[in-house]
Amino acid sequence: MNTEQLLRSLSATGNLKGFRYAVHMIELAEQDPTAVTKVTKYLYPETARHFNVSPSVVERNLRTVIHICWSRGNREFFDEVAGTRLTYQPTNGMFLDMAAAFLRRREA
Repeated sequence: MNTEQLLRSLSATGNLKGFRYAVHMIELAEQDPTAVTKVTKYLYPETARHFNVSPSVVERNLRTVIHICWSRGNREFFDEVAGTRLTYQPTNGMFLDMAAAFLRRREA
């Protein structure tokens, strides 16, 4: 399963502005697990530069993607990705970490 397939399995769709941002950031976090400790200092600015938008646009649109995954997605699969039962919508950093870790586990 690749990053795009993971997001689509969580009910995110490619027509969301934040979809491509999420793919980019999850792939960065998958390659460098420490990237999730630098969300505002590294992931948002790097993604903003890559897509020629502002870091605040990246942050807001990622939050929208997460909200859609949380509200419309398969909660059991969301919990599988998280590795635990979630009782609240994850923050942006938590979501990126969970998704990247899930993909790393799948590759191992």
